[in-house]
Amino acid sequence: MEADHLTQLIITYRYWIIIPLTVIEGPLVAFAVGALSSFGYFNPYIAIWIFLVKDLMVDGFFYYVGRHARRFRFARRWLEEGGILAHGMGAISKQWAEHGWRTMFVSKLPHGLSPAFLATAGMVHFSLKRFWLYAGIIALMQYGLLFVLGYFLGHLVGASSDIVRNIQYGLMGILFFGTIYYLGAWYLRQRFKKLQ
Repeated sequence: MEADHLTQLIITYRYWIIIPLTVIEGPLVAFAVGALSSFGYFNPYIAIWIFLVKDLMVDGFFYYVGRHARRFRFARRWLEEGGILAHGMGAISKQWAEHGWRTMFVSKLPHGLSPAFLATAGMVHFSLKRFWLYAGIIALMQYGLLFVLGYFLGHLVGASSDIVRNIQYGLMGILFFGTIYYLGAWYLRQRFKKLQ
């Protein structure tokens, strides 16, 4: 979906459209909603709660699937195909028990592996209370940062009168923060692999 179509959808339907869009592409939508909040289209406090609740619901779903993986044949097969179970449940259980915060942090970064790692928390019966606490703090940090960056970039771009410069700032900002995000996720995945 192109950025201008996404932005127009968000402006037209506001809160109703960001609910399903957060499931599809949460970080990009959070950044866009942060930028649009600087123009008054959204109340940032309400919008960020939508992102946090969605994130916690999705994380909780994956925890539940992992917790009951024996009952769900698709869940077991999904985790085996992802290579998660190849390392053995003992190593995964130890990782969650000894490094719960770090494991949750790394699990939340890579979009492709995130659901499987979150499901392993349920499989090893990681404390649900700690799971919610860690997931909430990380989601607040992630979406808070994206909102703030989007808000200030939107404010910076909106204050300028030169449209070409506005577009350049916008593209540079998205490219810069996207690159930082993906490099950081890649780096943390590599460190996580070395720990196993």
